[in-house]
Order: sequence, then C-alpha cells, then structure tokens
Amino acid sequence: MGFSNFRANVVLRLTAFAAFTFVAIYGYRSTDWQLTPAVSAVLAVLLLVELIRYVESVNRELTSFLAFVTHDDFSTGFPIGRKGRVFKELEQAYKLLLGKFRQLNEARELNHRYLESLVEHVSVALICLDDDGNVTLMNRQAKMLFRTPHLHRLHSLRRIDPTLPAQLGSLGDGDRTLVRLQVDGESMQLVLYATEFQLLDKRYRIISFQNIRDELEQREVDFSQKLIKVLTHEIMNSVTPIIALCKVIEETVLEGAAAQDEEAPDDLLRSVASIQARGDGLLRFVQAYGSLTSLPKPNRRRVELDDLLRQTVTLMHPALKASGVSLETQVSGGPLEVEADPEQLQQVLINLVNNAVEALDGRESRRIVLSAGRNPQGRAVVRVADNGPGIDEARLDDIFVPFYTTKRNGTGVGLSVSRQIMFLNRGLIAVKSSPLQGSEFTLEFKEYA
Repeated sequence: MGFSNFRANVVLRLTAFAAFTFVAIYGYRSTDWQLTPAVSAVLAVLLLVELIRYVESVNRELTSFLAFVTHDDFSTGFPIGRKGRVFKELEQAYKLLLGKFRQLNEARELNHRYLESLVEHVSVALICLDDDGNVTLMNRQAKMLFRTPHLHRLHSLRRIDPTLPAQLGSLGDGDRTLVRLQVDGESMQLVLYATEFQLLDKRYRIISFQNIRDELEQREVDFSQKLIKVLTHEIMNSVTPIIALCKVIEETVLEGAAAQDEEAPDDLLRSVASIQARGDGLLRFVQAYGSLTSLPKPNRRRVELDDLLRQTVTLMHPALKASGVSLETQVSGGPLEVEADPEQLQQVLINLVNNAVEALDGRESRRIVLSAGRNPQGRAVVRVADNGPGIDEARLDDIFVPFYTTKRNGTGVGLSVSRQIMFLNRGLIAVKSSPLQGSEFTLEFKEYA
C-alpha cells in the first residue's frame, strides 16, 4: 500500500481484516456459500500476518540500523519518519545519534592515524605484544632493525637469535637490559626497555629497542684515551726517575772505580733505594689496576637502606671522631628497600665517606650528611654530601676515570670501583659539586620488585 502514514496503514489493515473476518463468519453461518467464506478467511489470515509484519517493521529497521552502527557503517540512515508524525521525532533522535557516532568514529580514526604517525616517526624501534605473545604493533624502525616487513608472534624472533624471545618474555614492567645481536652479519648492542599497560581488560607490553653500539664505541674511545693518558702519566712519573738514577749509578761506578772514592757505595745504596721505592710504586699501581678487573659477582638480596646507613655510621664512627667530622643520617619516604649486595654497597658508602673526610681536611666546620629517600622519579637513592671545597667543573668528568686522582697518595681507583659496583647491582652513581659549596654523590637504585 502506498500510504506513508503509519496509523493510516494500521487502521486500513485492521479494517480490511475485520471486513474479511465478518464476511467469512457471516457466509459460513448464514448462507450456503462455500467459496466466499473460505477465500475471506484466507485473506483475513494473510492480512493479520501482514499487519504483524508491518508493525514489526520498525523493530526490524531499528535492528538493521544498530547492526550497521556495530560494524562502523554510518552511511545507512533510519528512514522511519515517512510513517507519520509519530515517528518524525524518533527519526530526528536517531539522526542525531548517528551523527554523534560518526563524529566519534572520525575522531577515533584521526587519533589512531596520529598515534600511528607518531610511532612510525620515533627513532627507537618499538614492538607491542599481548599476553599471548602476538605482535600487535611494529613500527618502521623495528622493521628496519630486524630486516623484516612484519612479525606475527614473539617466537618469530628466534630466526634472529634463539635466546631473544626468552629475554623479551622475561622483561617486566620497567625492566631494562642490554643484549648483543647479530642481524645479517651486523653486530648490534641493544638496550631493551619494557612498559606494560592495560587496554579493554587486556594487558599489553611495549618493548623498545635502541641500538647504542655507536655511542658505546665512542665512549670506549673516549675512555681509552683518558685511561691511556693517565697510565702514561703514572708510568712516566716512575720510569723517568728510574732511568735518571740508573745513569747516576753508572756514572758513580765509573768515577768510583777510577778515583777509588769511598763515598761511592753510599751513593749507590741511595740510588738503589730510590729505584726500589719507585718499583714498589709501580707494583702498587699494577695491583690497583687488577682490582678493577676482579670484582666478585654481587649476591643481590633485599637490603633495607635504613639499616645499611646505621651500619656504615657504626663502622666509620672511630675514624670520624678522630678526624673531628660530624656525620648526620636522614631517611625520608618511609621504609626503603633495594635489591643489591649489602657488602658491596657498604664498600661504596665507606669509600665515599672516606673521600668526604679527606676533602674536609683543614676546614674548620666539618660535616657529612648521609641520607636516603626517593627522587622525583620514585627511585630509591642514597646521598653522601659534605661541606668541603667542592670539585672543579673541569675535573668532574675525570673523577670516575681509573687512576685519576688529585690526592698525593691516592690510587685513583676508588670511585671507578664504586661505579662498577653500582653497575653490577643495577644502579647508578652520580656527582654534583660546586667550588666552595661542597660535593654530593648520589647512588640511584632500580626499584625493588
């Protein structure tokens, strides 16, 4: 029927249904008709079915509309306004809803494209994994790094390195590690960092891969140059007087043999003693070098920093009292625990306190503050601060270089060993100092899991 009004269509169908029903009943009960009642009954049933179908057409159109929206198809409208005024407001409401859905979908698509562009243009390789080990994201840098256009699962990385999937699988939230790989014959040193997040009740993990081979090689070159410079300086300081004394001995022996000088043996003994002293100095230097390469593997376990500081104060108390240095301890942020070797950490703290005591030599007010707390990033830190003369800015870059020292009797290995100990215990050591304003050494630890 061509009527567009819903009410008119319903009334028309009801009227026709009633008419055919009346004819069927009347013809059956009051006349001898046979064909007419039968046809009227059939038509009445068909009209009833048509009436039900027509009334339910609104629900079907609504269901179809919602199905299109579910599949992100916003090109289909909901044309029910033609059924009369009663449905025009409903059609307007659905048009408004459709527009909102379309805007949300466009905004979501724009955000998705923006994030994709952002991820694609970062200079770090990124791979996103779900809990099942499926690769849900892989940016352009990762494709270039692993020489592959795509990865489906974490185990696909076995073709690059058999141990790489296990290493990635063991990374927890905030974990960082260094791996060495060979990709198509090219050696790489990668820093891996993992971050976990949850999205729609499903956990994901983003792992970044940063190739630091070039930076490490440059640092190794710089370190080697500094180390060679220090070694050359120390060896020359010992070899030069030895050579000079050897020439003196030679001249003394020749002159003494010619003149039969009685003082010649005394000169020889003094020269030999000097050579022995310089030889002992070279021996101590070599032994100090050996200490840099023979650090034991740390036995990491839970360490309460409050207890560690108290033990350090107890051990250092006699030396501090004899030197007239006051040592204060401060702990903030509640109980602090780290995962490290307590004996090695205590060795670092004792070394830093001893350095501070030596820096305070000759000053009237001698004060050291040993504190523990958290930095702005939430990591546990220990600080050793003094009110000494400070360190020149030009020397700050060299104080961790092995054998570099400003002390007359120093070996120059204490701070270098301390840095290695912190690295073995997954920590960092840093220094902040200004002339005449004291120095502050900071030990930063990975958060205990």
